[in-house]
Amino acid sequence: MTFSRIGVMVTGAGLLAAWLSSAASTTSSGWISTGMPTGGVAPVATAPSDTGLIALEQEMARLSARLDRAPRPRTPSRNPFLLGARAVTPSSREESPAAPGFVAATETSTVATVPSVTLAGIAADRTPVGRRRTAILSVEGRVVLADIGDEVIGRYQVRLIDENVVELRDLQNRALLRLALP
Repeated sequence: MTFSRIGVMVTGAGLLAAWLSSAASTTSSGWISTGMPTGGVAPVATAPSDTGLIALEQEMARLSARLDRAPRPRTPSRNPFLLGARAVTPSSREESPAAPGFVAATETSTVATVPSVTLAGIAADRTPVGRRRTAILSVEGRVVLADIGDEVIGRYQVRLIDENVVELRDLQNRALLRLALP
């Protein structure tokens, strides 16, 4: 190492020490910093003057009034971790016009709806007996992993899991629902 590098390092260390010592002894708005407490004792500080306290209270009142006028965050209209359509809320309908050909769903419906079940994928595991397949289904915005014989949302039973097709038996009307990968 050359003498010039050593000189630069010593000068830098000296400047750093001077900056740290000056930062520890500065005062801000009537409070004097005494450094870090030792032995769990709170640092000693001088009380602010009455004019400083009044100015502080005025500033706090001004900021509180500004916070009351600030816009509030909107509640999210959709959860990115759930599969499914975006829920239509009254506030989102007012802000954005509907796309052409879009018909908004009625909020109150007396007709029983059939849950929407789609096939998202098929997973295969190697076992000593052979391949064991698991159906990855999307049901009402949720991801469901199902094996043969499992019930899905209490309405369907998995009957067959093939390479590209899953068959579900509707337990209410005994209909067979065949889902294929896109």
